[in-house]
Formats: sequence, structure tokens, C-alpha cells
Amino acid sequence: MNTDKYTVGSQLESWNGSTAQSLTFIVTEDCNLRCKYCYITHKASNKKMNFSVAKKFIDYVLNSEMIKQYAVTLDFIGGEPLLEIELIDKICDYFKLKTYEMGISWYWNYRISICTNGVNYLDKRIQKFISKNKSKLSMTITIDGTKAKHDLQRVFPDGTGSYDVVKKNVDVWKNQFYASTKVTFASADLKYLKDSIIELWQEGIPEIAANVVFEDVWKEDDDKIFEEQLRELADYILENHLFDKYQCSLFDDSIGQPYTEDMLKLTSCGAGKMLAVGVDGKLYPCMRYCSYSLNHQDEYVIGHVNTGIDYDKVRPFEAATFKLQSDEECINCKIASGCSFCQGFNYDNADTPTNFQRAKYICKMHKARVRANNYYFSKLYNMYGIERKSWDNESFSMNFLLSNCYVACCMEGGKNDSNIKLKMDKQTILKGLQHAHENFYRPIFIHSKYGDDLINYKEFEAYRILHIVPAKVYEESKKMYKDVLPVFTLDDINDMAIKSREIENIIFNISEKDINKLYDCILKLWKIADRINLNIIDLNGKFELDVYKKQLQKIKDIIVMGVHNNSFNKELNVLTDILFINQHNNCGAGDKAVTLGPDGKFYVCPAFYSDKTEKDIGNLENGIDEFPNKQLYTQKFAPVCNCCDAYHCVDCVYHNKKYTTEVHIPASSQCQKSWVEKNVSAQIVKECQDIATYFNAVKESDEIDPINILRRELAHENIGYYTTK
Repeated sequence: MNTDKYTVGSQLESWNGSTAQSLTFIVTEDCNLRCKYCYITHKASNKKMNFSVAKKFIDYVLNSEMIKQYAVTLDFIGGEPLLEIELIDKICDYFKLKTYEMGISWYWNYRISICTNGVNYLDKRIQKFISKNKSKLSMTITIDGTKAKHDLQRVFPDGTGSYDVVKKNVDVWKNQFYASTKVTFASADLKYLKDSIIELWQEGIPEIAANVVFEDVWKEDDDKIFEEQLRELADYILENHLFDKYQCSLFDDSIGQPYTEDMLKLTSCGAGKMLAVGVDGKLYPCMRYCSYSLNHQDEYVIGHVNTGIDYDKVRPFEAATFKLQSDEECINCKIASGCSFCQGFNYDNADTPTNFQRAKYICKMHKARVRANNYYFSKLYNMYGIERKSWDNESFSMNFLLSNCYVACCMEGGKNDSNIKLKMDKQTILKGLQHAHENFYRPIFIHSKYGDDLINYKEFEAYRILHIVPAKVYEESKKMYKDVLPVFTLDDINDMAIKSREIENIIFNISEKDINKLYDCILKLWKIADRINLNIIDLNGKFELDVYKKQLQKIKDIIVMGVHNNSFNKELNVLTDILFINQHNNCGAGDKAVTLGPDGKFYVCPAFYSDKTEKDIGNLENGIDEFPNKQLYTQKFAPVCNCCDAYHCVDCVYHNKKYTTEVHIPASSQCQKSWVEKNVSAQIVKECQDIATYFNAVKESDEIDPINILRRELAHENIGYYTTK
């Protein structure tokens, strides 16, 4: 996997790994510009900090019992902070002297951070300050890209643009500091995005932190303009091989994934972790809670330099998390990560003065950004073979049945009794890919079992497509596609025509009547593949569990021996997945996965397409329907599974319906099979407990079916005529 050759899309680094304490000084509420998108809406020329306020703040912080991180950032803001450069100089001198006298780490482990509009940058006092503090100083000038973009937003009080003044100062600044800048986009200037980023790079500014405003300024189709500008920028980057030369935070390899439980414990910004002091000595959890940037709520004050911090006022920030600050739509969003918010703006915009109501004006803009990122990283992979880092969003998928005679890739797939072969045409494929892109599905092409549909259109370059093919055409497929998952059957193993010996992942379909051959098959397949996904076809109530268990135990012995010899790195889904997962990860059909048939209609899964008694759930023209009882396809409504810890079980919804008539209630054959697997996995854990301490603590159970656990939980053990055989 090649993942180390791009910088466009990597996350911008921050000093000291973002763990430094942040002390913010609002040295003035005045500014010499009137930027149209600025969130500081109440600028005041008569509000400036005096040195005594700053001195008291430093004394309080240094002498209080508040927790102090090992490093500290002194952040000077306004308004325009450089209007008060002499005050800043005195504050820095006092801070350095006091920390040195106290002998704490901050006397050397500090950073001075100033973001300026650059208008007064060449002032002699400012240049003197730079020379004096250069080794500890981070100075950023905000320039918005092209002259047209900059002058549209960043204007003087008389309305004239500031580009010409700032540009000549930027040329000096670039020779003094590592050039990085901040760029903000609002509705009116989105059309300049691509050209602005390119111009900044060409001007010698390689690192750009860019964002769209959080406020309610967005108009109809702004998201489309945003996405198109980012796509055009992506094409420019890729065509000119710039992806390893620059950075722009609008491209980020970590965004666009669902929240994990760990993510939900975090929040979007450092409000409440940082500490800001206003011009009059009031203390704030962040400068955005100061009155000069609020329009609807009273300022949120957490103390004063004379009296210190009121820690009760800070307690809400300790409890601030995505989970508590977001509504259900945001929490359950399939692309939630990277959709940031400003807690101060949330507070100001909330219906009541609370920090726990999330503003959602950028929802469409975030979706546009994720689509553009998916486009960029897909093309980066397809054109240059470079993988996206920090990416683990395979949960949402859209299957394309390229033929009605498709290769089986699950326990109930690939069944077709029709004598008529249907193939998905190019128009349907391309429309389907666009639907997958717009709705954040990973496209999966399930090819014909005859291997006669290996197509490769130029348009595929914009998508990260997984191709599931019969094993007999694997070698040919690898010449055309980057991501190929071959499907093996017993006949393929007997032929074993595969030349490659380094296949990362395969599917192996075996009939329940051939289960006594499983051990021999797995050993042969492990010679060419690292991971095997086992499907037992035609699983039913007559499945010989004892035979299956004996086969698994023989495979288990190979795994255990390899672990003890430190030489085994193979996987078999039914035995090894549960060693590393702690929650159910079922097939997702009807919930996180959908299938497009060759007829252009959507189905719950491939098996539902093949079963002509099942209805479609939508089409490409009108999208996917809100089909009845959709909630039953979710994990929340799976009562048997939710009392079961066989987390590796696929819980096939078609198999469920076929045998129990309900998509969310599994048949005993599926449950008992999974518990046999779980118990053998528990034996692996037990036999490797002194070596593989990273395995989950899987426990054997005397139960043969989790339905018994459900009965006990519901106190139904002695009700009715139910029994488990």
C-alpha cells in the first residue's frame, strides 16, 4: 500500500501537536480593515487593552493552581493585533521574565502566535519585534488569493480593496517566515476558489488553511459551486503533479466518515480548553464569546483577572461533546467527521443561551467538500496508485450487478434460473456511479460469473471501485482494475490456475454438502491469499454442525501454531474477525448497503434482486424509496443479535426472511453456525493467551443458540411451546 506520497490532503501540523496551552490576548477591538465575512461585528476604536490588565492575567495564570500544559502559545488577536505592537512587545517581555524567574518549562517552551491582515507589516516597530522574537514567533498574514477575491471581501473602511497594500508586504513576509496563510470563503467569492489557491501556491505560499464561514450566508447551489471548484482544483493538482508539493486544508484525508464512539466523546474546537482575556480583563473560554463577536446572546464570561476563573462557568465545556451538541441527523450522518463548528457561534445562534445546540448552516457545504475529497483521492489512487491514509469508511456500499448471472459473493447470492442473460448498459453504470458519489456509497461492481463483462470506461477514474470477479478471470482483471476481489469455488481450487501468490483478500464459496473438505481448501487458499471470506452456500437446518466444528478446529490448530511461531499472518473471517472487533458488523443490506440491478432498479441486496417475488426499492430516476419498515434492517431492531456476542456473524437479511419470514430475526442454522465459530475462536484466544494479548477476550459458551439468552432476558423461558434443538 503506497500512502506516503501526498501532501495535498494531509492534515496541517500544529506546534507541539496541539497539546500546548493557549493563552489569548484580545489586545484591541479595533481594526484597520472591514472584511465583509468577519465574525467580529462590533469593532470599537476606543477599546484597547492596557498593560496592567495583561500583567494581572499573566500573574494569575502563573500563580494559580490551574492545570498547566508543558508548552504554551501566546496568541495575540484583535481586531488587528499589530495596531498594538508595543503592548504585545511588553507583554512578551513580561511573560518571558516571569516564567524564567519561576523556572517553569514555559520560559523556553513557548510560542508567540499572531495572525495579521498585513496592512502595517513594514512598520519599523513591527519589524523590530520580529527580529527580537523570530525564533519563537509564528506570524501569519491573511491574503485571500487573487486580487479579485481578496478585494471583494478584505476592504478598508472606505470600501476600497486592500490587496495591493498587503501584497507588497507579503513579499517581505515570505522571506522571514515559513509561508502559510488562512483563506476564508463565503457565498460571493466561491467562484474564485480554485484560482485563489493556485495563485497563493504560485506566489510561494505552500501551506493554506482554508475554510468556509459557519454563518447563515449560503445560497441555493453554493454547494454545487463549491464542489465544482474543488474538483477543478483537484484536476489541476493531479494533472500537474502537485499533490506532493503543497497543502490546502480543504483537502483532508480524514473527513467524511461516520462518527465512532470515540469521536462522539470529542468536540469541534478548543473553546473552554483555551483561555482568553478581553481588553477590560474579563476572561472567556474563547474570544468568540466576547461581546464584540456576538449578535444575539450576552457575552459568556468565566472570570476576571482580578478574581480569577469561576470554574462552575467552565464545567459545561468539560461536558461538551459531539454527542451532546449534535442532533440525531448529525450523530447518524454517514460522513460526519470533519464537519466542524464553532462553539462560540453555536452559543450565539442557539434558541437559548446554551453551548449545546449545533448550528448547521454548513451542512450542504460539508457534503460538497466530502464529495470533492472522494473525487480527488479516487483519482489520486487510480492515476498514481497512492492510497488515502486515515480512511476506514467501507460501511456504506452500493452493489452494481453488471449481469443477472452475477458471481456469488455472499451466502445467498448468485442464483439465477433465467435462460436470458441481462447486462447493465453503460448509461446505467454511469448514472449509478453518480448516484453513489452523491450519496456517499462505495461502488462495488459484482461481475458476471462467466467473466464476460470486464469493462473499463474512462469515467471510472473518478471513483474508487471494488471489482468482485470469478477467480478464473482474476489475472485478466488485475490488468484492468486496481481493486479486485476474486471469488473461488471448489472447482477453482481444483484447477488452481491463479499465478499470483500475494492476493490480499478473496471470497471462498463452499456448499454445505462439501463442508468436510473445508480444512483442505483453506490450506490451499492460504498459499495464495492473506485473507479468506468464507461463505457457506445453501445453509439450512440440516447443516452438519459437528462436521463443521471439526474442520474449524483443524484450521484453528494451524492458526495457533503460527501465532506461537510468530509466523502466521493469515485471516479467516469466521475465526479471526471476532478476535479484533467488539460490535456487530452485519451485511448491512437495506441499511448501509444497497444494490443496483442491471434493470436500473434498486434492491435490498443481490439475493432480493434474484428472488423475483421481492419488489424493488427505487430506481435511478427517482432515487431509493423510503420503503416500509426500513428500521427493521438496522442493528437497533435486531433483538436476537443484540443479545449475542458473535460479532463476526454476517446476519444475512435475505436468509433471515427466507427461513423466519422476518429480515431482522435470524434462523437457528445461522445462529448456531456463528456460535460454533465463536467457540472455536475462543479456543484460539485461550491457547494463545500468553502471546497474543491483543486478542479480544472471546469466551466459550455452552449455549447453542442466542435465542435462549433472549428468552431469559424477556422472562419467556417457560412461556409457550418454544424449544431449541
